[in-house]
Amino acid sequence: MKKFAYILLIGIIIVLGFVIYSVSASDTNQDIKEKVKSEVDYFESKILYMFNSLNNIEFQNYKVSVEEISEKSKKSSENSSSAGNGDDQSGGGSSEKSSSEGGGESAGSSKEDSESSENEHKSAEKTQKFSLNAKGVLNSEKEINWDYIKKEAETLQNSICTMTLDLYKVGVNNNDILNFSKEYDNLLLALKNENREDSFKELVGVYSYFPKFIKKCDVDLQTKVLYSTKYSIFKAYSLLDSENWEEIIEYLQEASNKFEKLLTDENTQNKNQFVINKSYILINELQNSANLKDKQLFLIKYRNLLEDLNNLWYNRKQSKLNSRW
Repeated sequence: MKKFAYILLIGIIIVLGFVIYSVSASDTNQDIKEKVKSEVDYFESKILYMFNSLNNIEFQNYKVSVEEISEKSKKSSENSSSAGNGDDQSGGGSSEKSSSEGGGESAGSSKEDSESSENEHKSAEKTQKFSLNAKGVLNSEKEINWDYIKKEAETLQNSICTMTLDLYKVGVNNNDILNFSKEYDNLLLALKNENREDSFKELVGVYSYFPKFIKKCDVDLQTKVLYSTKYSIFKAYSLLDSENWEEIIEYLQEASNKFEKLLTDENTQNKNQFVINKSYILINELQNSANLKDKQLFLIKYRNLLEDLNNLWYNRKQSKLNSRW
Protein backbone atom coordinates (compact mmCIF):
# COMPACT_ATOMS: atom_id res chain seq x y z
CA MET A 1 0.00 0.00 0.00
CA LYS A 2 2.84 2.34 0.92
CA LYS A 3 4.60 1.46 -2.33
CA PHE A 4 1.50 2.37 -4.30
CA ALA A 5 1.23 5.69 -2.40
CA TYR A 6 4.86 6.51 -3.21
CA ILE A 7 4.33 5.73 -6.89
CA LEU A 8 1.21 7.89 -6.94
CA LEU A 9 3.06 10.76 -5.21
CA ILE A 10 5.95 10.55 -7.67
CA GLY A 11 3.47 10.55 -10.55
CA ILE A 12 1.73 13.64 -9.21
CA ILE A 13 5.09 15.44 -8.78
CA ILE A 14 6.10 14.60 -12.36
CA VAL A 15 2.78 15.83 -13.75
CA LEU A 16 2.95 19.06 -11.72
CA GLY A 17 6.55 19.61 -12.82
CA PHE A 18 5.59 19.17 -16.45
CA VAL A 19 2.65 21.59 -16.11
CA ILE A 20 4.79 24.22 -14.39
CA TYR A 21 7.52 23.85 -17.02
CA SER A 22 4.99 24.16 -19.85
CA VAL A 23 3.42 27.29 -18.36
CA SER A 24 6.84 28.81 -17.71
CA ALA A 25 8.02 28.06 -21.25
CA SER A 26 4.81 29.54 -22.66
CA ASP A 27 5.22 32.73 -20.61
CA THR A 28 8.87 33.02 -21.69
CA ASN A 29 7.92 32.60 -25.34
CA GLN A 30 5.21 35.25 -25.01
CA ASP A 31 7.67 37.63 -23.34
CA ILE A 32 10.08 37.24 -26.26
CA LYS A 33 7.28 37.96 -28.74
CA GLU A 34 6.32 41.08 -26.81
CA LYS A 35 9.96 42.15 -26.83
CA VAL A 36 10.27 41.62 -30.59
CA LYS A 37 7.07 43.56 -31.16
CA SER A 38 8.42 46.50 -29.13
CA GLU A 39 11.70 46.36 -31.05
CA VAL A 40 9.95 46.34 -34.41
CA ASP A 41 7.68 49.23 -33.32
CA TYR A 42 10.72 51.26 -32.27
CA PHE A 43 12.63 50.44 -35.45
CA GLU A 44 9.60 51.31 -37.58
CA SER A 45 9.23 54.73 -35.93
CA LYS A 46 12.84 55.57 -36.77
CA ILE A 47 12.51 54.42 -40.38
CA LEU A 48 9.32 56.50 -40.63
CA TYR A 49 11.29 59.53 -39.41
CA MET A 50 13.92 58.98 -42.13
CA PHE A 51 11.23 58.66 -44.80
CA ASN A 52 9.69 61.98 -43.78
CA SER A 53 13.01 63.80 -43.26
CA LEU A 54 13.93 63.31 -46.91
CA ASN A 55 11.04 65.67 -47.72
CA ASN A 56 11.34 67.73 -44.50
CA ILE A 57 7.89 66.60 -43.37
CA GLU A 58 7.10 67.23 -39.70
CA PHE A 59 3.96 66.42 -37.74
CA GLN A 60 4.21 69.45 -35.46
CA ASN A 61 1.95 72.28 -36.61
CA TYR A 62 4.22 74.88 -35.03
CA LYS A 63 7.93 75.17 -34.42
CA VAL A 64 9.42 77.15 -31.53
CA SER A 65 12.25 79.43 -32.64
CA VAL A 66 14.62 81.25 -30.30
CA GLU A 67 16.28 84.54 -31.23
CA GLU A 68 19.02 86.10 -29.11
CA ILE A 69 18.93 89.90 -28.84
CA SER A 70 22.01 91.80 -27.60
CA GLU A 71 21.39 94.69 -25.23
CA LYS A 72 23.89 97.55 -25.14
CA SER A 73 24.10 99.14 -21.75
CA LYS A 74 22.94 102.72 -21.61
CA LYS A 75 25.27 103.24 -18.70
CA SER A 76 28.26 102.59 -20.97
CA SER A 77 27.35 105.46 -23.28
CA GLU A 78 26.59 107.71 -20.36
CA ASN A 79 30.00 107.03 -18.84
CA SER A 80 31.67 107.77 -22.19
CA SER A 81 29.87 111.11 -22.33
CA SER A 82 30.77 111.86 -18.74
CA ALA A 83 34.43 111.04 -19.37
CA GLY A 84 34.48 113.48 -22.33
CA ASN A 85 33.07 116.29 -20.20
CA GLY A 86 35.62 115.55 -17.51
CA ASP A 87 38.49 115.94 -20.01
CA ASP A 88 37.15 119.37 -21.08
CA GLN A 89 36.93 120.51 -17.48
CA SER A 90 40.41 119.25 -16.58
CA GLY A 91 41.86 121.20 -19.53
CA GLY A 92 40.69 124.53 -18.03
CA GLY A 93 41.21 123.57 -14.37
CA SER A 94 43.49 125.20 -11.75
CA SER A 95 46.98 124.05 -10.81
CA GLU A 96 45.60 123.05 -7.43
CA LYS A 97 43.33 120.47 -9.07
CA SER A 98 46.23 119.19 -11.15
CA SER A 99 48.35 118.68 -8.07
CA SER A 100 45.57 116.76 -6.37
CA GLU A 101 45.25 114.34 -9.29
CA GLY A 102 48.51 112.62 -8.38
CA GLY A 103 47.21 111.62 -4.99
CA GLY A 104 43.88 110.30 -6.32
CA GLU A 105 45.24 108.59 -9.45
CA SER A 106 45.31 105.09 -7.97
CA ALA A 107 41.78 105.24 -6.60
CA GLY A 108 40.42 106.83 -9.80
CA SER A 109 42.06 104.20 -11.96
CA SER A 110 40.63 101.40 -9.83
CA LYS A 111 37.16 102.90 -10.01
CA GLU A 112 37.35 103.30 -13.80
CA ASP A 113 38.49 99.69 -14.25
CA SER A 114 35.59 98.50 -12.14
CA GLU A 115 33.09 100.58 -14.10
CA SER A 116 34.60 99.46 -17.42
CA SER A 117 34.31 95.79 -16.41
CA GLU A 118 30.72 96.29 -15.34
CA ASN A 119 29.87 98.08 -18.57
CA GLU A 120 31.44 95.33 -20.70
CA HIS A 121 29.47 92.70 -18.78
CA LYS A 122 26.22 94.57 -19.30
CA SER A 123 27.00 95.08 -22.99
CA ALA A 124 27.46 91.33 -23.37
CA GLU A 125 24.08 90.55 -21.77
CA LYS A 126 21.53 89.02 -24.10
CA THR A 127 17.84 88.33 -23.95
CA GLN A 128 16.02 85.51 -25.75
CA LYS A 129 12.93 86.05 -27.85
CA PHE A 130 10.67 83.03 -28.34
CA SER A 131 8.22 82.80 -31.23
CA LEU A 132 5.90 80.18 -32.75
CA ASN A 133 6.23 79.62 -36.49
CA ALA A 134 3.61 77.69 -38.44
CA LYS A 135 4.99 74.51 -40.00
CA GLY A 136 3.58 72.87 -43.09
CA VAL A 137 4.48 71.19 -46.35
CA LEU A 138 4.26 74.33 -48.48
CA ASN A 139 6.60 76.37 -46.25
CA SER A 140 8.98 73.57 -45.25
CA GLU A 141 12.74 73.91 -45.59
CA LYS A 142 14.25 72.69 -48.83
CA GLU A 143 17.61 71.52 -47.52
CA ILE A 144 17.79 67.96 -46.14
CA ASN A 145 19.49 67.58 -42.77
CA TRP A 146 21.67 64.68 -43.88
CA ASP A 147 23.93 64.83 -40.83
CA TYR A 148 21.05 64.24 -38.43
CA ILE A 149 19.57 61.43 -40.54
CA LYS A 150 22.97 59.72 -40.70
CA LYS A 151 23.32 60.01 -36.93
CA GLU A 152 19.88 58.44 -36.37
CA ALA A 153 20.65 55.61 -38.82
CA GLU A 154 24.01 54.87 -37.21
CA THR A 155 22.48 54.83 -33.73
CA LEU A 156 19.76 52.46 -34.94
CA GLN A 157 22.43 50.13 -36.29
CA ASN A 158 23.40 49.28 -32.71
CA SER A 159 19.93 47.80 -32.10
CA ILE A 160 20.02 45.39 -35.03
CA CYS A 161 22.17 42.73 -33.35
CA THR A 162 19.84 42.43 -30.36
CA MET A 163 16.72 42.38 -32.52
CA THR A 164 18.28 39.78 -34.85
CA LEU A 165 18.85 37.36 -31.97
CA ASP A 166 15.26 37.80 -30.81
CA LEU A 167 13.90 37.32 -34.35
CA TYR A 168 15.54 33.89 -34.48
CA LYS A 169 13.80 32.97 -31.21
CA VAL A 170 10.31 33.72 -32.54
CA GLY A 171 10.88 31.65 -35.67
CA VAL A 172 11.47 34.28 -38.35
CA ASN A 173 12.91 32.84 -41.57
CA ASN A 174 16.73 32.87 -41.52
CA ASN A 175 16.99 34.33 -45.02
CA ASP A 176 14.66 37.18 -44.08
CA ILE A 177 16.83 38.05 -41.09
CA LEU A 178 20.06 38.01 -43.13
CA ASN A 179 18.55 39.96 -46.02
CA PHE A 180 17.14 42.53 -43.60
CA SER A 181 20.65 43.21 -42.27
CA LYS A 182 21.98 43.52 -45.83
CA GLU A 183 19.21 45.96 -46.75
CA TYR A 184 20.08 48.11 -43.76
CA ASP A 185 23.75 48.15 -44.79
CA ASN A 186 22.66 49.33 -48.24
CA LEU A 187 20.62 52.06 -46.57
CA LEU A 188 23.64 53.26 -44.59
CA LEU A 189 25.66 53.48 -47.82
CA ALA A 190 22.93 55.47 -49.57
CA LEU A 191 22.72 57.90 -46.65
CA LYS A 192 26.52 58.20 -46.50
CA ASN A 193 26.57 59.20 -50.16
CA GLU A 194 23.58 61.53 -49.57
CA ASN A 195 21.80 59.90 -52.50
CA ARG A 196 18.13 60.77 -52.05
CA GLU A 197 16.74 58.38 -54.68
CA ASP A 198 18.72 55.40 -53.38
CA SER A 199 17.83 56.30 -49.79
CA PHE A 200 14.11 56.08 -50.61
CA LYS A 201 14.66 52.77 -52.37
CA GLU A 202 16.59 51.24 -49.47
CA LEU A 203 14.14 52.56 -46.87
CA VAL A 204 11.34 50.73 -48.70
CA GLY A 205 13.54 47.61 -48.80
CA VAL A 206 14.11 47.76 -45.04
CA TYR A 207 10.44 48.44 -44.28
CA SER A 208 9.32 45.47 -46.42
CA TYR A 209 10.47 43.09 -43.65
CA PHE A 210 8.45 44.68 -40.83
CA PRO A 211 5.08 43.13 -41.85
CA LYS A 212 6.81 39.72 -41.94
CA PHE A 213 8.42 40.18 -38.54
CA ILE A 214 5.27 41.47 -36.84
CA LYS A 215 3.22 38.44 -37.95
CA LYS A 216 5.43 36.22 -35.79
CA CYS A 217 4.47 38.12 -32.65
CA ASP A 218 0.83 36.94 -32.44
CA VAL A 219 -0.48 40.48 -32.88
CA ASP A 220 -4.06 41.45 -33.66
CA LEU A 221 -5.45 42.09 -37.13
CA GLN A 222 -5.28 45.86 -36.73
CA THR A 223 -1.53 45.81 -36.15
CA LYS A 224 -0.91 43.53 -39.13
CA VAL A 225 -3.08 45.69 -41.40
CA LEU A 226 -1.39 48.91 -40.25
CA TYR A 227 2.09 47.62 -41.08
CA SER A 228 1.00 46.16 -44.40
CA THR A 229 -0.89 49.31 -45.41
CA LYS A 230 2.01 51.59 -44.51
CA TYR A 231 4.33 49.47 -46.61
CA SER A 232 2.17 50.03 -49.70
CA ILE A 233 1.92 53.77 -48.94
CA PHE A 234 5.70 54.08 -48.59
CA LYS A 235 6.22 52.27 -51.90
CA ALA A 236 4.05 54.93 -53.55
CA TYR A 237 5.70 57.77 -51.60
CA SER A 238 9.21 56.66 -52.61
CA LEU A 239 8.34 57.07 -56.32
CA LEU A 240 7.22 60.68 -55.97
CA ASP A 241 10.45 62.21 -57.32
CA SER A 242 10.32 60.02 -60.43
CA GLU A 243 6.69 61.12 -60.96
CA ASN A 244 5.73 57.58 -61.93
CA TRP A 245 2.09 58.37 -61.22
CA GLU A 246 0.63 55.19 -62.67
CA GLU A 247 2.66 52.98 -60.34
CA ILE A 248 2.01 55.34 -57.43
CA ILE A 249 -1.75 54.99 -57.99
CA GLU A 250 -1.43 51.19 -58.13
CA TYR A 251 0.36 51.07 -54.77
CA LEU A 252 -2.22 53.37 -53.19
CA GLN A 253 -5.02 51.15 -54.46
CA GLU A 254 -3.16 48.24 -52.90
CA ALA A 255 -3.04 50.15 -49.60
CA SER A 256 -6.76 50.87 -49.80
CA ASN A 257 -7.59 47.21 -50.41
CA LYS A 258 -5.50 46.13 -47.41
CA PHE A 259 -7.00 48.73 -45.10
CA GLU A 260 -10.57 47.74 -45.99
CA LYS A 261 -10.18 44.68 -43.75
CA LEU A 262 -10.46 46.94 -40.71
CA LEU A 263 -13.77 48.39 -41.89
CA THR A 264 -15.46 44.99 -41.54
CA ASP A 265 -13.50 43.67 -38.56
CA GLU A 266 -15.90 42.77 -35.75
CA ASN A 267 -13.15 42.99 -33.14
CA THR A 268 -12.41 46.65 -33.92
CA GLN A 269 -13.26 48.71 -30.87
CA ASN A 270 -15.87 51.44 -31.24
CA LYS A 271 -13.53 54.18 -30.07
CA ASN A 272 -11.19 53.40 -32.98
CA GLN A 273 -13.91 53.21 -35.60
CA PHE A 274 -13.93 56.96 -36.23
CA VAL A 275 -10.15 57.08 -36.79
CA ILE A 276 -10.33 53.97 -39.01
CA ASN A 277 -13.07 55.50 -41.18
CA LYS A 278 -11.19 58.80 -41.37
CA SER A 279 -7.94 57.05 -42.34
CA TYR A 280 -9.73 55.18 -45.11
CA ILE A 281 -11.08 58.44 -46.49
CA LEU A 282 -7.59 59.98 -46.35
CA ILE A 283 -6.17 57.04 -48.33
CA ASN A 284 -8.74 57.74 -51.04
CA GLU A 285 -7.88 61.46 -50.93
CA LEU A 286 -4.23 60.56 -51.38
CA GLN A 287 -5.21 58.57 -54.46
CA ASN A 288 -7.09 61.60 -55.81
CA SER A 289 -4.02 63.81 -55.35
CA ALA A 290 -2.00 61.25 -57.33
CA ASN A 291 -4.56 61.46 -60.13
CA LEU A 292 -4.00 65.24 -60.19
CA LYS A 293 -0.23 64.62 -60.46
CA ASP A 294 0.74 67.40 -58.05
CA LYS A 295 3.67 66.61 -55.74
CA GLN A 296 2.98 69.30 -53.12
CA LEU A 297 -0.68 68.34 -52.84
CA PHE A 298 0.36 64.69 -52.56
CA LEU A 299 2.73 65.51 -49.67
CA ILE A 300 0.01 67.43 -47.83
CA LYS A 301 -2.40 64.49 -48.11
CA TYR A 302 0.38 62.05 -47.20
CA ARG A 303 1.22 64.00 -44.05
CA ASN A 304 -2.44 64.08 -42.94
CA LEU A 305 -2.83 60.34 -43.57
CA LEU A 306 0.34 59.35 -41.69
CA GLU A 307 -0.73 61.49 -38.74
CA ASP A 308 -4.05 59.63 -38.52
CA LEU A 309 -2.44 56.21 -38.91
CA ASN A 310 -0.06 57.10 -36.08
CA ASN A 311 -3.05 58.08 -33.94
CA LEU A 312 -4.64 54.73 -34.71
CA TRP A 313 -1.43 52.97 -33.71
CA TYR A 314 -1.29 54.98 -30.47
CA ASN A 315 -4.92 54.18 -29.62
CA ARG A 316 -4.24 50.50 -30.21
CA LYS A 317 -1.24 50.60 -27.91
CA GLN A 318 -3.16 52.42 -25.19
CA SER A 319 -6.02 49.93 -25.32
CA LYS A 320 -3.52 47.09 -24.91
CA LEU A 321 -2.05 48.75 -21.83
CA ASN A 322 -5.48 49.40 -20.34
CA SER A 323 -6.54 45.78 -20.88
CA ARG A 324 -3.57 44.61 -18.81
CA TRP A 325 -4.77 46.62 -15.86
